[in-house]
Amino acid sequence: MADPKFNVSVSTLEIDHMNNSVDMELPSLFVPTPATESENESSSESQHESGHAKTMRNDGELETDKAATSAATPAPSAPAFDLVEAAEALLADAKKLKATIDIKLTPRPSSPESANHAPLPPSPEEIALRQRIANLGKKIAFETAPPMDSLKSDWVTIADVAAWNIFLHWRAFDHIPLTGSISIADLARAIDADESLVSRIACMLISTGKLIGSRLSGEGEQGPPTHVSHSHISRLLRTNTSPATAALAIVSFGNGMKGFAKWPEYFSTYDRQEPHPTDKEILVHDSNSIVVTTKRRCVQGGINKSYTPTPFSLGWGHPALAPWEVKARYPEYARHFEMAMGAKSKGALGGDLGVGGYRGINSKYPARKFTLEWLAEAAMQKLELYDFLGDVKKYSKPLVVDVGGGLGHFLANLLAKIPEVNPEHCILQDRPEVIAQVAKNIEGGDEKLKGVRTMAHDFFQPQPEEAKGAAVYVVRRVLLDYCDEQAVWILKQLRCALGNFGRIVIMEGVLLDKPTPENRLVDMVMMNLGGKLRNEEGYRKLCKEAGLTVTGYWVDVEGASCVVECVKDGTDGSEKDGTDGSEE
Repeated sequence: MADPKFNVSVSTLEIDHMNNSVDMELPSLFVPTPATESENESSSESQHESGHAKTMRNDGELETDKAATSAATPAPSAPAFDLVEAAEALLADAKKLKATIDIKLTPRPSSPESANHAPLPPSPEEIALRQRIANLGKKIAFETAPPMDSLKSDWVTIADVAAWNIFLHWRAFDHIPLTGSISIADLARAIDADESLVSRIACMLISTGKLIGSRLSGEGEQGPPTHVSHSHISRLLRTNTSPATAALAIVSFGNGMKGFAKWPEYFSTYDRQEPHPTDKEILVHDSNSIVVTTKRRCVQGGINKSYTPTPFSLGWGHPALAPWEVKARYPEYARHFEMAMGAKSKGALGGDLGVGGYRGINSKYPARKFTLEWLAEAAMQKLELYDFLGDVKKYSKPLVVDVGGGLGHFLANLLAKIPEVNPEHCILQDRPEVIAQVAKNIEGGDEKLKGVRTMAHDFFQPQPEEAKGAAVYVVRRVLLDYCDEQAVWILKQLRCALGNFGRIVIMEGVLLDKPTPENRLVDMVMMNLGGKLRNEEGYRKLCKEAGLTVTGYWVDVEGASCVVECVKDGTDGSEKDGTDGSEE
């Protein structure tokens, strides 16, 4: 069995609040049309609920206990929903969007060939407008639909997700032409599946708008759809034309739904607590389906410290394995995971985060901006020191150590943005198989990390001597994969490697104080993996327990991300503005 302690950055699908990708579109909302039966059920439920607010008098007559009702009903936390106001706002935004689309579709006189020119991609303003319309539409639907219909809509979603997930795995969407349609019979032959089965699954997706169903002329108007074509949603699930988006969808199911379905069993076995290290026995089935009892201990000395039972592992049928060990057993899923995370590295928590600048706001000093551009000066000082010593080997401390840095997306971006930093002064750390893939990428012609020192390292263990004393240790998308006990352990190892002038920079997703569905979805999926999103209080608590002093905290609410800068206790005990390499 592989070493259970090596780092796994298994942060799941993180949903960008502002996604500027050209091929990303908002999903349609399915809300069942209220039926007479639903209305009767709703009315019956209302009568039933009103009965709870009544008490029996001594003479046997019912009377309303207003005091009891008042005490049992909490005051609303938000103002009452104004349907007319919401509908008017929706109409106003809809008109703006139509005007925007009309302008884009209008041929430009200055371009003779513009009549055949592809429409311009949506601007950030248009995407924001579309998101506002979609969210407001959902709000109106939620507030106006009978309660039972809203619950039914969630149940429909379960079947809808199952349907598009299996079509995705069968590559069914790949066989549907981008324009035009394909018969269900031909689609079934293309994916080597029973036609009746494919028809049933396709009709589920047609009912929710994920696919468009039709019958050809001559087939008559009556009867189920015989052909399917793409909707603007299903085009994103083609692995041959939208591989990154398709990979994100596959990972969202594998990291999310598989674990969600096992919650009752998981919390029954490991108690109703957040995932945490445990010594409880775990039942494992061998290849002959015989139950074998094993026990993985969480020794405080660090041995097996990284292991925590997770809903993810239980959902995949390997409860005694850590998530990264499970992923290693499914190479195809692992490939989709790496592709999805690569795509996410260009989003809210990747790219320029903390390199050329970060749009997050400092919680104590709003004018103080975060950046790593101070590394340029540090790099020059390092070169001057080499010249003074006359021998590079006399001072070999690294400048940057990217801890659990995966395939090096962030480090590559840092080197591109700050050319003064020498790649040889940077260390990229991760599990052995990840580092091996980085080497293959470099050998294959990827020049972005050429010269960088790669190092297989388990971040639950002390930093190697050659990685100690760095100017900065970057911990990006790592801590959210682990529970509090494990996250503190990781930070303690880095604290021991810090010099008096070094710092740790944590870059993670953040738990927003005002809950949004997308942000809380990420937190629920992270719980499947044994981790969690944290807010400022949570990160400060981790740092304090690890013997670190927070010197700066920045949060970007829009991007649902944060940066935490900290140093070893006793080297800098206060948060200062405009110093330590930060910008005003």
